[in-house]
Amino acid sequence: MELQTQIDELKASSKRQKIAIIALAGVIVAGVGVAAIQPAGDATFDTITCKSWKVVDKDGKQRIGAGTNADGNVGVRWFDKDGVERISATTFASGNAGVQWLDKEGKMRIAAGTDAESKAGVWWSDKDGTGRIAATTFADGDASVQWSDKDGKQRISATTLADGNAAVAWSDKDGKGRLAATTFASGNAGVQWLDKEGKMRIAATTYAGGNASVQWNDKDEKLRISAETNADGTVKLPTRDLKAKK
Repeated sequence: MELQTQIDELKASSKRQKIAIIALAGVIVAGVGVAAIQPAGDATFDTITCKSWKVVDKDGKQRIGAGTNADGNVGVRWFDKDGVERISATTFASGNAGVQWLDKEGKMRIAAGTDAESKAGVWWSDKDGTGRIAATTFADGDASVQWSDKDGKQRISATTLADGNAAVAWSDKDGKGRLAATTFASGNAGVQWLDKEGKMRIAATTYAGGNASVQWNDKDEKLRISAETNADGTVKLPTRDLKAKK
């Protein structure tokens, strides 16, 4: 949100700036007593120094604009033929940088950014401006991708950690975790199923040593059934009734 706020502030500042216009003057050529005005043509400059500039189309509409402000921020913006901003690229004095892609209604649909702490991310929004997908990498080696529904609630997240662990989690429409699958650097792996109250009801696990187990809990998360196979070939399938036990 900080990056988005800075981008919005730079846009507002850029609109207030006085735009420096570089105009190519027409060349008047006199011939046989008749003056002819030639249209503006190409020109070559070794260096142009300015605080801001813009490019207009044949109808005089701004299509590209670039500017800096007193805070040290700088941005470039692209507009379509209807004057709607479609792309903006910004770098900030803080060390952050970002690019945004907007649709024909001027709503941000894709944004990519990096910050001074070396985090980097890409975000996708739907036509209503609701964030739907976010992919982020972190300086410590972690990375994640998140998917949200049309109401902006996170429904799926996938994460890998620098320590070698990785997980995928699913949430229901109320934002409560219902399913999680995890692999560990140790070689273990597991899946958990939770009920609508967020209590773990089923868990399946495999271990690096060769053992594997499945367990079922009741609504109070008390273990009721467990099944286990061991690396040595033995199998255990006890049924437990712990309802009356504390």
